[in-house]
Amino acid sequence: MKELIYSLGIKIHVLAGTLSLLFGLAAMLIKKKGGKRHNQAGIVFYWSMAAVFVTTVLFMVLYPTQLKYHFFLTIGIVSFYPTYSGKRILKMKKGISPEWFDWTAAYIILFSGLAMITYAAYLQIYLPNSFTVLFFVFGVFSLVQAISDLKLFFGKKSATKLHWFFSHAGKMIGAYSAAVTAFCVNIVPRFLPENTSMSVLIFTWVAPSILFAFVTRYFFKKYQKQFKMV
Repeated sequence: MKELIYSLGIKIHVLAGTLSLLFGLAAMLIKKKGGKRHNQAGIVFYWSMAAVFVTTVLFMVLYPTQLKYHFFLTIGIVSFYPTYSGKRILKMKKGISPEWFDWTAAYIILFSGLAMITYAAYLQIYLPNSFTVLFFVFGVFSLVQAISDLKLFFGKKSATKLHWFFSHAGKMIGAYSAAVTAFCVNIVPRFLPENTSMSVLIFTWVAPSILFAFVTRYFFKKYQKQFKMV
């Protein structure tokens, strides 16, 4: 029974992951942000990422002792939180008014980030492996997201002009970057020689974050200029 559930979960996971990559890219490339086509692509991306997250939780429940599923869960959390909060921020155009579930999600990603960093330290001491760096990087990324959102919710950080637009874009690009990272971690090594150095593998895993950091910077500059904010 476990194998059957796992087999079905893998199929859903792969399909959802593929759809998230395709429709996430489509949403970014569509010029008219907020238009019908952009919104439709965004909806598919959102629910695909939700399915990816649910299946990673399923894998963790089925095989709680396997390290790779600990990592899958990490990727699922890191990619779905900005997807969720990026959608929610669109409901706060007139002002920052988080609901209880927004607070809950922010605290979950905060404690998740702390857990990832702690787990990375544990692995480094007792079981060094290639995932250690990624647990640490994603842990820090989670903390940055949590602290930024909680400061906004507590009123410690003021919402700037069109905050919802830029926050939505930044979070969704971040979520897409995590989805691409998951693809690189799972697929790219299969096409590399067996003796590929660890430094090369780590680079392929962190490269998407570097690339999409530049994409985010380009996007922000473009629309700040378009909205005459600079």
